[in-house]
Amino acid sequence: MMPLDFLTLTQQCAPQISPTTMAAVVRAESGFNPYAIGVVHGRLMRQPSSEAEAMATAHSLSASGWRFSVGLAQINRANWPRYGLTERTAFDPCRNLAACAAILQGCFQLARRAHADEQAALRASLSCYASGDFSTGFRSGYVERVVNDARQPVPATPVVVPAIAPIPVIPVTSDSSVSRIQPKRATDSRRELDRRELPSPERSEEPVESAVVF
Repeated sequence: MMPLDFLTLTQQCAPQISPTTMAAVVRAESGFNPYAIGVVHGRLMRQPSSEAEAMATAHSLSASGWRFSVGLAQINRANWPRYGLTERTAFDPCRNLAACAAILQGCFQLARRAHADEQAALRASLSCYASGDFSTGFRSGYVERVVNDARQPVPATPVVVPAIAPIPVIPVTSDSSVSRIQPKRATDSRRELDRRELPSPERSEEPVESAVVF
């Protein structure tokens, strides 16, 4: 899965939606997989592993008449024209979240007319986002799942390789059973040198290759 700084992405592409709410929706919809495809009354044998594979799969599903949703927020194929999406742009994380924000905001505005309480309206809008009405999402458990997912932390870009840092020293007392590593005596070094093959003059001029590869 593509690594995403989700907080920054949401702030840039869907500023009208709380990052906490957006993260909960995306976690429930795709598990933060930008190439996810959900087929209505069907299921893919496996999820696409690249944008090219996702686009090819979406094209095949469209040609076969399947109804399906794609991307981080699982935007349904029927909504693509309304939000200017194509088989390519629907998988773009920013465009996908922008479409999600527009749909969710529209649902919330409608829900506010029926609910004076903001949180009640938000939960009704989550049902609207998933099903197109204000009740199905409650019956299916979708609203409860998203609300529970909102308690999870918003993911940030994963650290694949850690930063270089010195190895810390553990202080020991003089009476500790753990003794410091003592330097080798000169006689020991001479014995080791006698056992090693001395480099020839020709080889000593050759550069030594580093064992560290970056």
